[in-house]
Amino acid sequence: MINISCSSCGKTYKLDPKIIKSGNAKFTCKNCGHVNPLDSYTDGIASGKSEVILNKPAEFQTQKTTPQSSIQESTQSSQAGQFSRDMLQVTWANRLQIKVNAVLIPLIIAIMSTFTIITYITEKQKMESELENSSKVAAKRLSVYIVEAFWSLDDEILQESLKSEMMDNNIYSINLIDRTGKVIYMGYKRDQDWKLVQNNTAIDGNYIKAGEDIIKESNKIGSVEVYFSSKFFLEQFKQSMYKLIITALLLIVAVSLAASVVLNRMILSPIGRLTDIANKISIGNLDLEIPIESKDEIGVLADAFARMKVSMAFAIKQLRKR
Repeated sequence: MINISCSSCGKTYKLDPKIIKSGNAKFTCKNCGHVNPLDSYTDGIASGKSEVILNKPAEFQTQKTTPQSSIQESTQSSQAGQFSRDMLQVTWANRLQIKVNAVLIPLIIAIMSTFTIITYITEKQKMESELENSSKVAAKRLSVYIVEAFWSLDDEILQESLKSEMMDNNIYSINLIDRTGKVIYMGYKRDQDWKLVQNNTAIDGNYIKAGEDIIKESNKIGSVEVYFSSKFFLEQFKQSMYKLIITALLLIVAVSLAASVVLNRMILSPIGRLTDIANKISIGNLDLEIPIESKDEIGVLADAFARMKVSMAFAIKQLRKR
């Protein structure tokens, strides 16, 4: 047994010279992949070419029929995998996809939150404006329709007119006031079950109020007061806001998934392939074809790798000539 060492990394192995069948025999270091000649360790070996591939730290085997390129490719592939596992592991927190989502999702949430708040304020103001206009229209309409009935104090017609107007569930109360403006001549309001009941007291609460004078021959004979409630409008408004929030959440999820798919397909996968190629080139495999799949920045990077590989091959060829 003789001791041999790799001229690149210095790792030492034991070798039985009897297994060497050629004067130009070589061995490939398992540690770094460097190909070392065995001329300095052997004497009187017949001429020819042979390469010894080191499969285990203390074992060699002579390769006679296996092509050199196939052996090197197998060794280099396993070593490239070793580089990927040992040197280029990326933790979950440092993944590019996680970093992009960490920026994208809060940005979308901020945009959608701002949009939701603006929509809420705008719709609420619109709702209040519609209720106010509706109350004014109802008061104006009643002041015109009940003039004669109020002048003649026809209670039956007045009751039917008020009940008919209050078929609109948004109306909480309607009161007819005498000419002094202090006494409620007739009125209706809603109870807890939102049913009509007679009323002869002032209305307190957060209601939208509209009043209109009842005029007979240019003389004021009374007035009508209409109170609108925002109860049903608020319920509809809340339902609209819930739908808007759900839509925003679904949009956030959809955009995040779409960004992940696009990022993985257009950036991460090409970078992963280029990383694997770079690992193989780093251990001496210069026969790889580097595909240029696009004309964007990733394609420019792949082209730079291809030119680097050509330059490395040329430089190694020149060194070997020396």
